[in-house]
Amino acid sequence: MLYLITDTHLGHQNMLKSCGRPARFTNLILDNCRKMVRSNDTLIHLGDVAWNEEELMRFMKLPGRKILVRGNHDRKSTPYYMEAGFDLVVDSMTMTLQGIRMLFSHAPQYGHTADINIHGHQHDLHSEDVFHRYWPLALEHMGYKPLPLDDKTVGVLQSWVKRGRNPSKKELYALHQGYLGAATMRDYIGNTKAAMPKPLCFWEADGTEHFVGNDDVACFHYHADCLFLAMTREHFEQRLGRTIYTAVQLPWEDKRFVQPCHITEQQAETVRRENSPFSFDMVLCWFRVAGFADKHEMTL
Repeated sequence: MLYLITDTHLGHQNMLKSCGRPARFTNLILDNCRKMVRSNDTLIHLGDVAWNEEELMRFMKLPGRKILVRGNHDRKSTPYYMEAGFDLVVDSMTMTLQGIRMLFSHAPQYGHTADINIHGHQHDLHSEDVFHRYWPLALEHMGYKPLPLDDKTVGVLQSWVKRGRNPSKKELYALHQGYLGAATMRDYIGNTKAAMPKPLCFWEADGTEHFVGNDDVACFHYHADCLFLAMTREHFEQRLGRTIYTAVQLPWEDKRFVQPCHITEQQAETVRRENSPFSFDMVLCWFRVAGFADKHEMTL
């Protein structure tokens, strides 16, 4: 059996604050690997294994063959990791399973030519590129367990590839084992603060304009037929609300999209903000606009 895991960061205590991990996450990860992976199995680690040599050696004592797809925190030499016990150490690797050409990497490989890029690094389920299929693994959404690349999982990947677009957040959650709690804001819009060259503009049917600038939008991201925004609660409640809009002008576009749209707030209790880059009270909202499907995803 093939198993996948990523971004274990064993012994890295900063993960408690930056990613909201439980206090004993290192032991939890090792225990889960020990319970699931057998000596004749292969565990593909998508990078950022351990914070120190002691924790790395604990990982290497686990059952099974081990492949390391090097991450940005795996800074030792390839011979070092091979001598530690990895059977293979690579920067990326491609494997074909049941007709699906899978590219394994630590960070997402934009513009890849495989059927799907399976990667880690982000600690969220956000994808920047709508034209190439990605499966972002986030240990925080996997119950801190390795994920089996079994027939069921490969079957789901086949359906994504056949459909020709990235999976939705709901589909990603359904596939991840032991999904922990609600989606984080950064799962939708990444971890990048906005730097818009000019305000985002919405139009009502009567021509009334509503501008939303950098002071009111912390993040903003669009893909397929949706535009996601993280804006200040004050601006949302006092100015934008739930008005029906007939057009929007993106900061880097002159074209107005004229599909009627309705901005919707996601219930506050379903969005965890403690691990987001925002220091003020934010609302995650979005609207659906036909016509974005031929656009490349962008996070400002």
